[in-house]
Amino acid sequence: MVLGLKGKHRRGDIVQVDYRIHVQDIKPWPPSQSLMSLRSVFIQWENGDRHSGSSNLVIPTIGSIVGEGKIEFNESFKLPVGLVRDMPVRGKDADTFQRNILEFNLFESRREKAGKGQLLATATIDLAEFGVVKETTSVTVPIHCQRNFKNTLQPILSIKIQPIDKGRSNNSLKETLSRRMSLDSFDGESAAASMHEEFADPNKIASFTDDDVSSHSSMTTSSALEPDSCVAPPIEEVST
Repeated sequence: MVLGLKGKHRRGDIVQVDYRIHVQDIKPWPPSQSLMSLRSVFIQWENGDRHSGSSNLVIPTIGSIVGEGKIEFNESFKLPVGLVRDMPVRGKDADTFQRNILEFNLFESRREKAGKGQLLATATIDLAEFGVVKETTSVTVPIHCQRNFKNTLQPILSIKIQPIDKGRSNNSLKETLSRRMSLDSFDGESAAASMHEEFADPNKIASFTDDDVSSHSSMTTSSALEPDSCVAPPIEEVST
């Protein structure tokens, strides 16, 4: 049975997964004294030719000395990925996939106009190493600066990879809609049943009619007995 199941997973099969990528920060920063004067930066991500995006502009936090600061992003994006199965590795039960690179590029923002500035550093992650993740995974990736700085600390990009469960979200949506429909149906049935009980009892109908007629008659009588403020009072005759 196990061999039969494994035989179904052939090389070249595509597994569709959805990730939520949380870009946290880069630290320590800056790696060199020459980068302490940066006003703002942003990070751009690319996965193949179809999926790309960038963060908002961020002002780096600079300490009193080199390496005390950091660049904090705290942004996330959804990334749909098609992982291509590769030949299984002997002695490993986990699925293996072909390389699928997620690239991060750190840019300095332009001062004159919007757009890309100078490329400062890059980092890459092979999503095939993580495959179909079941829980949130923390990842740290070395940042490679475009210029080589001697005797400096290695900046690290920290991210989190979170799985997005389509089935769970669809089921929860269906349950919510079903619950709302049930409540609406229950309210409608309750109102209909209440009206049916009220008008189905002849005693209630008779009582309602008699009370209504008597109240209407009393209102008519009382209004007729009320003095009209426009009628002059009777004149008393004076005997002579």
